[in-house]
Amino acid sequence: MKITVIDVFIIVLLGLSLFSFSLKYEPKYEFGYSGSQIYRAVEECEKLDSRGFLYIVDARGYWNADVGHFGEEAFVAGTGRGYLVLKLKDGRIVTMGGQMSYKEDIQAVDIEILQKSKSSVHYVLKPFEGSKEEVKKYIEDSAGFINYVKEDMAVSAVLTMDADTEQSILLESEIEDQLQKEIFFLKSADVEIYDDGLTVAVERLSMKEVDTFFEILEKYFTVTGIYTGDVKVVYQTAEEIREEDVPLLEAYKGENIYPGSIHVRV
Repeated sequence: MKITVIDVFIIVLLGLSLFSFSLKYEPKYEFGYSGSQIYRAVEECEKLDSRGFLYIVDARGYWNADVGHFGEEAFVAGTGRGYLVLKLKDGRIVTMGGQMSYKEDIQAVDIEILQKSKSSVHYVLKPFEGSKEEVKKYIEDSAGFINYVKEDMAVSAVLTMDADTEQSILLESEIEDQLQKEIFFLKSADVEIYDDGLTVAVERLSMKEVDTFFEILEKYFTVTGIYTGDVKVVYQTAEEIREEDVPLLEAYKGENIYPGSIHVRV
C-alpha cells in the first residue's frame, strides 16, 4: 500500500491532537507568570494556600531601592492586593509587586510557582497535653489512616507551654524574629510571654522543622509541658490522591480527630 503525502499529514495531525489532549488533562504543577501578571500570580498562590498545598516560588525582578537584580527561590508567607510577601532562605521578609510597582521592595519580572505537593488532607485534632516529643508523636501518628506518600505535614495551633519565664515584650519580638529567620516553611508565629509560661500561635508550621522550632525556644528557657488546644493539620501528599479514595478518607473516624473535620483537596 502506497502512503501519500495526505496520509502522512493526517497521521501527524492525529498525533498532535492526541498530544494536545494528554496535556490538557495532565496535572499541572508549575505555573509561570510575568511581572505584569502579578494579580494572576497572587490568585494562584491564594488558591494553593486555600487547598493546603506546599509550594515555593522562583521569583526574578529588580530591587526598587537601587534597581539591583533580584532572583531567589522563596516561600510565600502572605499575599495582598497585587503583591506577594516572600520569605527568603536567609530569613528576610520582602514584598514583591508587579512590573511597574514602586511601593513594594521588588518589581517582578518573572514568577514561577513550583508546587511541591500534589494533594492534601485537612483535619482537626483534639487538644493534647504532654512533652514536646509526645506532642510531635501525637500529630505525626494521627495521619496513620492516609496511605499516600507524605511530602510534608503542616500544623496551625496555639501552643501553651509551661516554662520558667518573665513577661517581656522585647523577648517576644526577638523569638518571633528567630522563628521566622530559621524556619523556612512557616507562615507566621506570634509569641506571648507571661510569668511562668508562654503561648506560641503558629500558622502552617512544617513538621519537618518542628525540632528546629523547639530548639529555638529552648535557647531561651526550658519547656516542661505543652497544651496544644485544637490542632489544624494539613497532610501534604507527594502523589495525587485518587478520586475513588476521597470518600473513604473523609469518612474515617479516628479517636483523636474531630468527626466531620476531614476534607481532601486534589
